[in-house]
Amino acid sequence: MKVEKGLQDSRKNRITHQGDAVRSFMLITVCAFAAVIIAIGSKVLDNSENGKVYAAESISDKEQDSLPTGIAGVVTGVRDTASTEKSINRIGTSCEEVMVGQRVRKVDDSVTDFDISSSMESRVNEFDEKSVALATPTIMSDADYDTLLRIVEAEAGTEDVKGRVLIANVIMNRIKNEEFPDTVTEVVWDYSNGVPQFSPTYDGTISEVTVSDKTKEAVKLALEGTDYSQGALFFIQKSAAEEHNVSWFEKDLKKLFKHGVHEFYTYPNEDDIKEKSEKKEAEAREENVVQMVKNDIN
Repeated sequence: MKVEKGLQDSRKNRITHQGDAVRSFMLITVCAFAAVIIAIGSKVLDNSENGKVYAAESISDKEQDSLPTGIAGVVTGVRDTASTEKSINRIGTSCEEVMVGQRVRKVDDSVTDFDISSSMESRVNEFDEKSVALATPTIMSDADYDTLLRIVEAEAGTEDVKGRVLIANVIMNRIKNEEFPDTVTEVVWDYSNGVPQFSPTYDGTISEVTVSDKTKEAVKLALEGTDYSQGALFFIQKSAAEEHNVSWFEKDLKKLFKHGVHEFYTYPNEDDIKEKSEKKEAEAREENVVQMVKNDIN
């Protein structure tokens, strides 16, 4: 009986262990199956949320700001940077702006080509001419240079530098004029109808003067091109001139200006002569009217 009871207990224990093993296996299987289901569900849910496709143009500003800093910076830079040379119309999506930024179409060119070659060439030539004029002073013999210094000192030794330059200008203007001799010495010592053109050659002061540094500076300026004369061919100091000379200046020449003690003149042109004639006629008519009024009163 004890042996039979032991066999029964042993059989019952095996059945119990077998049942526990089956339950354990089923529990593990169920848990594994549940884990797979959860994983698949999560994947599907994730794909359903993130798998949507949006056109790059529809990305809002807020969504662009949520991009990583580096990419957001590139997008903003490409979009906000204005072109200083070209007016363009971008084509493609905003993503392509970043990835394929060269895909742009030129609409118009806002920069107009400007050819400055002609104006620059003209200015260069002008500067060249001026530099040549300044770098090439008037050349003359030692005798002419000494004569010019002496006549300027004799005629304008009490004047300022400009007054002395003006006397030298008149001498040089006469050399260029066809009605006068061609050298300084000949111009200064010229006699017209027995009358000396410059009084210092008549009274001898041209040989008596001592040339000052101020006169040398004035002559130097004149020979280098400084010219205040306005083309003057004559000058006179009325306070020291004879009356018939003064009347000739006023009658037959055109007054230009006065500087210091000298008044400067030149030949009148046709318009000047006509104007002067009309002025004289008007003055004559006015004088006749005045005389007629005086006669009526008397």
